[in-house]
Amino acid sequence: MKTKHTRGKRGLLEADLVHASLMEVERNGLDGFGLRCAARAIGCDVATLSYRFGSKEGLERAIAHRLHEEVAAPKSQLRWQARLTGLANAYRQVAKRYPNAFPLLLRFWTTGPRDMQISEEWHQALYDAGLREADIPPVACATYAAVLGVCSGEIGGLLDKPSVETLREIEGQSDLPLTKKLLPIFADLSDDEVFDTMIGILISGIETRAAKQVSRKQKPRTRKSKGS
Repeated sequence: MKTKHTRGKRGLLEADLVHASLMEVERNGLDGFGLRCAARAIGCDVATLSYRFGSKEGLERAIAHRLHEEVAAPKSQLRWQARLTGLANAYRQVAKRYPNAFPLLLRFWTTGPRDMQISEEWHQALYDAGLREADIPPVACATYAAVLGVCSGEIGGLLDKPSVETLREIEGQSDLPLTKKLLPIFADLSDDEVFDTMIGILISGIETRAAKQVSRKQKPRTRKSKGS
């Protein structure tokens, strides 16, 4: 889906305004970001951005939609497991390219047409997995949040190896025997291993839930006796 290059006030292209704002977020982060600092970075007045996006939230939503445009749709002929994995990896790549702006994706229920199309692909994969329609919304929200959460943890430092100070702090505790035993494993963990493990758990969980639904459908009903 191509971006509609709408001209805002003074003939500036919307796509250019959004891209320049995205670059400003990547340079200086979201703290303190607003229409005024975006206007300074772009070289336009605040009224231009206010006219086109309405508010800081409107501009941030447009930036989030710009990030969604970089999430490629998986090939429809792939199995649902591969489609979900492909979408998850696409979000991971976006997180690595735009670590400062990526948290915006956790802020909005939807950001626009591209986001909605990705959601449709996600829902279709869950439907093809065998989930009943009533289960698709909660599973979709849970799996999407899990993917974005791990991506955010990777770029934010959560998945970094434990520091020397952290190791000393843990070693100084007397009630953490298992954690101490696992420390060498934590120290050797790679981001790829954590991400792949998360995907594997999500896929197996979906498969288990779908299989239970199938078994319930196939289970014959027993007739109640008159005295029961």
